[in-house]
Amino acid sequence: MTAWRALAALGLAACVARDTVATTGGGEDLDTYCQGRGPPVLVDDTCTGAVAEALFRHALCACGDLALGAGLTTDAFDSRQGPWTPGGTGGHVASNGGLDHNGELLVGGDLTVAGARGLAAGPRADVAGNLAVAAGLGRPSSAIAVAGAAGVGGDIDVASLTVTGSLTTPAGAGERGTVTAGSRQTAAVQVPPPCRCDPAEVLDVAAVIAAHAADNHDAELGITPAELDGRTGDVTLVLPCGRYYLDRVQVTGGGSLIVRATGRTALFVAGDVTVDGALTIEVAPGAELDLFVAGHLNLPGAVTMGDPARPRDLRLYLASAGSVALSGGAAIAANLYAPAADLATSAPLELFGAVLVHRWSLSAPVALHHDRAIAVAGQACEP
Repeated sequence: MTAWRALAALGLAACVARDTVATTGGGEDLDTYCQGRGPPVLVDDTCTGAVAEALFRHALCACGDLALGAGLTTDAFDSRQGPWTPGGTGGHVASNGGLDHNGELLVGGDLTVAGARGLAAGPRADVAGNLAVAAGLGRPSSAIAVAGAAGVGGDIDVASLTVTGSLTTPAGAGERGTVTAGSRQTAAVQVPPPCRCDPAEVLDVAAVIAAHAADNHDAELGITPAELDGRTGDVTLVLPCGRYYLDRVQVTGGGSLIVRATGRTALFVAGDVTVDGALTIEVAPGAELDLFVAGHLNLPGAVTMGDPARPRDLRLYLASAGSVALSGGAAIAANLYAPAADLATSAPLELFGAVLVHRWSLSAPVALHHDRAIAVAGQACEP
């Protein structure tokens, strides 16, 4: 699949082609590319802002199941209007599979569960928006409150369910516990998969990377695809405006890596990213970075990504399956797209941005603050 087909599968409109000066293919030389403004643009003229806008519509989206062994809290803010403050509305949570949680679940927006396993709720679940569950809802000890409307496609088995708006259930559904609602109706409940995980919709990250193996600005910056391959000790890579390609990233010997983007920057890594020490990804004020990785992330040390005041400006796309583990020292302000990977977190975390993964298993509390500005990232794309 070509990079263009991979992006077209998402139903995205590419930026209108501009007059370009080609390097080895359809790309532009560095000076021409950097005369443009807005999010990075790929060699097929697709604006990454439009890609992000299509993919990061929820604070958390799972292609498979969500196993929340501890508390999850989501809310939202608009980084164009200022930094995060508590209690902002939004922060939707969705799963194409089931959702099983044992701690408190506090969702600042809508909660959508499309799989046949339904929602196995913990002791408390508060939903500030609407609730949609394709199958059964609850555990006998669950207290669930929904500020909007609710639709439940199977049995309800709870200690209590309080719905401020309308509650819709199908004919013949069982009901146990105290259930109150602003109004009731009986009808079939259909919940389409909310996350873009169908093979026809998944972004082919590997194809996007392959398209930039030749069309890139490495030579103009004075680097090679092996720039970070087999490095030891601490390394800093400053990437100004441009599109850059690396075969892989391997920093060993206990070394740490700092990647600093200072312009409208895209980085494509065809292999694994392995850093023995700390990994830091910085996005300078006014800059944006799209990082595409075809291989695995091997990051045993501390991970710091992005600016909590501007999560919209850092987007990380992973092609690989397997597991991505975040340690307790992680400080993430980014939008993570990894539809084939499982995310595992075992220490309390506060994340800024958005997460789309295959599964997420968390065993310690997580607070996730969705940056609503990502929903209009495509508006900054140049025509």
